[in-house]
Amino acid sequence: MKTITVKVPDELYNRMRRHKEINWSEIIRNAIKAELDKIENVSTGSEIIERLKKLGVEEKDLIVEPPQGEEEFQKELKRKSMIQMF
Repeated sequence: MKTITVKVPDELYNRMRRHKEINWSEIIRNAIKAELDKIENVSTGSEIIERLKKLGVEEKDLIVEPPQGEEEFQKELKRKSMIQMF
């Protein structure tokens, strides 16, 4: 299992501390899973961005990364196309 860090405002953190009986990690896992279940049914990137905006995520805070290995693939493709030119 992987570990992630979630930042919360001080006021929210203090409220959470008053309820030590609650497994906050489990609550967060369930919320993430529920949201993923919803957005995985969305078909376009713009729909995903709109959904995230409704959740309070600002577009400037999103980091879009190419699929794993895509950058290396593009470099190799460029290298091969340069070789074919000569």
